[in-house]
Amino acid sequence: MFEIGRIVIKTAGRDAGNTAVIVDKVDEKFVLIDGNVRRRKCNIAHLEPLNDVLKIKKDASTSDVHKAMKDAGMKVIEIKKIKRNKPAAKPKKNGK
Repeated sequence: MFEIGRIVIKTAGRDAGNTAVIVDKVDEKFVLIDGNVRRRKCNIAHLEPLNDVLKIKKDASTSDVHKAMKDAGMKVIEIKKIKRNKPAAKPKKNGK
């Protein structure tokens, strides 16, 4: 049921309501997802499988998953990675 390429909807967490594609099966309870969500390991209890299956390879890259979704006529949300700068170090006080 949760094979590689299966289109799913995330039902819990920050990405709830977004579509994803199963990229790899980790074990009986967890799969690796990617697509309109952050690429990450996810509990299958938090996924609703759809009837469609995309032809992708195991551990396909995000760009490969997005290309397969576009070819299937699905809307793709490009998630940009935010580069976070470390806060500036506080100046040291001269203790006298």
